[in-house]
Amino acid sequence: YEEDHYNCYTYTLMFINCVLMAEGREQLDKSEFTEKYVVPRTRLASKYITLYRAIQEHGFYVTDRPQQEAQAPEGSGLC
Repeated sequence: YEEDHYNCYTYTLMFINCVLMAEGREQLDKSEFTEKYVVPRTRLASKYITLYRAIQEHGFYVTDRPQQEAQAPEGSGLC
């Protein structure tokens, strides 16, 4: 392990490129790897963190919905 040259990021990129090469596909450079794999998951994590902080700040929490009846009463507004 070397902080700047051999770390989890470079290991993961190397592993993915080995799989791509074995499949006969083009390898990814660092920029493509980041855009395809890192950024989407970072955005998703950011959404969950934002939701968590809002829930923590406002005191709300999420629970499972009770089972709905087979047919909602007319005008109930349930979809």
